[in-house]
Amino acid sequence: MGFFSNAGVESRPFPIGLSMNDIMRQVYLWLMAGLLVAFGIAFILGAPVREPLNAVLSGEPTAAQIAQLELAITTSPLLNPVLSIGALIAYVILAFALQPIIMRANLTVGTIFYLLFTALFGYMLGGILLAYQISDITAALIATAGMFGVMSFLGYTTKIDLSRFGSILLMALIGLIIASIVNIFLRSPAITWIISYAGVLIFAGMTAYDTQWIKNNAGAVAATGDQTGAQRLALIGAFHLFLDFVNLFLFLLRIFANRE
Repeated sequence: MGFFSNAGVESRPFPIGLSMNDIMRQVYLWLMAGLLVAFGIAFILGAPVREPLNAVLSGEPTAAQIAQLELAITTSPLLNPVLSIGALIAYVILAFALQPIIMRANLTVGTIFYLLFTALFGYMLGGILLAYQISDITAALIATAGMFGVMSFLGYTTKIDLSRFGSILLMALIGLIIASIVNIFLRSPAITWIISYAGVLIFAGMTAYDTQWIKNNAGAVAATGDQTGAQRLALIGAFHLFLDFVNLFLFLLRIFANRE
């Protein structure tokens, strides 16, 4: 079964037991599950390092506190270079393979791989968050949730066909990736700021675009009464929105952390 954009299909009668709203509800439930897995793993794995790290950074550390931090760093799986490289490779492979897996494999297998993908991201996120203060992380999470909710609502309710902006967003995303790679060598604060704000704009737009894409396909799938197709779409939709949410969060986190 292929998914396709079909604006206006939600006005068609749906088979009993399946509606567009049911599918959208599943999308957001799977999105929430993925975010809980990712952020849960990030905070759980990061806690043993963050506590002694905060103690050392809070003032003049004692020898015992420094020793505790060194032990935490040595034993933390987040800071193990072999595990980190392995997780990154697995994450990149799964990012490209997940949607085909969900489309073709057994639903249980697709679900497992979706949760594995979010867990891998959570592992990598745990190491990233150690570089930021809890106050900045909290502020970025709140801002992300608010912005994501607004843009997803707009994508769901707007009558404008957002599919025409898909190629523009894709090109902007490619440009953002290239600029980020170049800035690794330039290390320009100005370019970093531009990349951060551009990233927020791009993934805010992607959130609205993906929401409308999911809605249109949910209407088409619901019209056929394909329960299996509905569950596959829910997982794929959650995967797309998960990427939008976490990337929006990371760019906002960078902005909040660099305010001062």
